[in-house]
Order: sequence, then C-alpha cells, then structure tokens
Amino acid sequence: MIEQYITNITLSLIGLGTLGLLILATSLYRKVKPIYEARFSIEQRNRIGQLARDAYAWVERNYAGAGAKKFHEAVKYLTVKAGQLGIVIKSEEVEAAVQKAWEEFNPGKIKSA
Repeated sequence: MIEQYITNITLSLIGLGTLGLLILATSLYRKVKPIYEARFSIEQRNRIGQLARDAYAWVERNYAGAGAKKFHEAVKYLTVKAGQLGIVIKSEEVEAAVQKAWEEFNPGKIKSA
C-alpha cells in the first residue's frame, strides 16, 4: 500500500520535473532564437557585401568602360552567386549591395545631395 503511494508521488515528481524542463527550454528558445537570427542575417549581409565587391571587381576587369552594362552584369553575377549559396535576396538589395561596392571602390565619384 505504501509502495503504491511512493510510486505515485515519484511519478508525479518526474512528470512535474519534465514539465518544468519543457517550460524552461521553451522560454530559453524564445530568447535565443532572435539572437541567432540576427547573427545569421549579419553574417549573411557580410557575405552579400563581399560577393558584391567580388562582382564589382569582376565587371571592372571584364566590362571596362561599358557603363550601365557593368552594373547589370554585376547584379546578375551577385544574384547567381547568392543563389548558388542558397541566399535569398531581393533585387533591390542586390542593386544596393552593388551600388555600395561601387561607392567603396570610387569614393571620389560619389555625388553629394
């Protein structure tokens, strides 16, 4: 009889402990997830920036003096490379990254507003 009470109490304590661990894990997940996602987007943004610089350098070498065609080729290069790496990026972000790379390579040519 007493063994049955001890078994019930032990099983209840194990259940409460498991429930407590699940609640703790859930709250920890909610706190860690935004940090992980922010870090991932920072790393992804850095990678996109590096790819944009690579794209700009590539078009400077292969399309020297081609004007707007260079920009479009750099956008195409960046889009393809990002796709190969599994990075989903909007066309506006691709253009902005290429524009930023151009400004980094040509600081004297930036127009003031």
